[in-house]
Amino acid sequence: MTLEVYSQSPKFSFSKEFIEVKTSENIQEIKVYKGSFTSHEQLANKEAILGDLFKDESSLYFTPVLPFQLNTTYTAIVNDSFFEFLIPLKTDYKKLRIAAIYPNTSKLPSNFLKWYVAFSKPVNSANIYNHITLINNKTKEKVDRALLPLENALLSNDGKLLTLWIEPGRQKRDLGPNKHLGEVLNEGASYTLLIDEKLKDKYGVAMGKTFEHSFRVIGSDRIQPSIKKWEFVLPKSNTNQPLVIQLNDNLDFGSLHNSLQIINTKGQVISGSFRIKTNENIIEFVPNTSWIKGNYILKCDKIIEDVSGNNLERLFDRDITKKKTKPILERKFSILR
Repeated sequence: MTLEVYSQSPKFSFSKEFIEVKTSENIQEIKVYKGSFTSHEQLANKEAILGDLFKDESSLYFTPVLPFQLNTTYTAIVNDSFFEFLIPLKTDYKKLRIAAIYPNTSKLPSNFLKWYVAFSKPVNSANIYNHITLINNKTKEKVDRALLPLENALLSNDGKLLTLWIEPGRQKRDLGPNKHLGEVLNEGASYTLLIDEKLKDKYGVAMGKTFEHSFRVIGSDRIQPSIKKWEFVLPKSNTNQPLVIQLNDNLDFGSLHNSLQIINTKGQVISGSFRIKTNENIIEFVPNTSWIKGNYILKCDKIIEDVSGNNLERLFDRDITKKKTKPILERKFSILR
């Protein structure tokens, strides 16, 4: 939807989607720049914003390829006239914030691999890694080559969940980056993951508040996770109570999604929804219909892994000469009352 048009003068008006210049003069061009400018000299080496021009009997219109960002200053130049404008935020505009981070723990193993950062609304992926830093709490300095800056950020389809990798080449032993630079995280040290206030949502509005997550590093985790360690809190029959699974391990948030099924003795999949709560080491399954007495099987995908990348089938950092053992991917449970 086009926002309300905010008039700056009888001749010039604008919205998020276009600029309109009312004129009887023979004007063929509008140039628009991001920022505040008052002279042509200030525009040396500045690139004009790309857009399309349309003219009718009374006005010339400029439509940018990408909509103008909210709360951002622009300058339009028509002949030698400079028009500065800004699309204001509505008073009730809710700014971007960090809704959650996984894992959110005070201790992480030295071979930890990745975070998942959940945003309150879709985030702007442009230059996203410029706003995310890992700080050594003792030196107060940025840890070089700590995070993996992918060309295309790993964002969910809705733009609200970012997968943020620690540099895998430094975390995996015997690889070049590990041999030359060592692991990113040193046992006994403490760090802060910092996401600065300038990170923007998809409309170009900055968060306005810096997010910090501090943690201490413990020894490396080179033990495969096992579903044998999981404990079940069983629901009662004839209810829709959740089946609660206590993980007793710090598991990877992303790998658990779409990796679990519950089937009955007939091999039928029980419809329902899994709630992944790795920050509490819990998974809950809520069925669409009431539980009935009987036997069930929880089936797991072998890709389920812990926060150091060790999955149900193999270690992340393993001796490839050793034979892999067949993983345990099923747990039986019974509802008897």
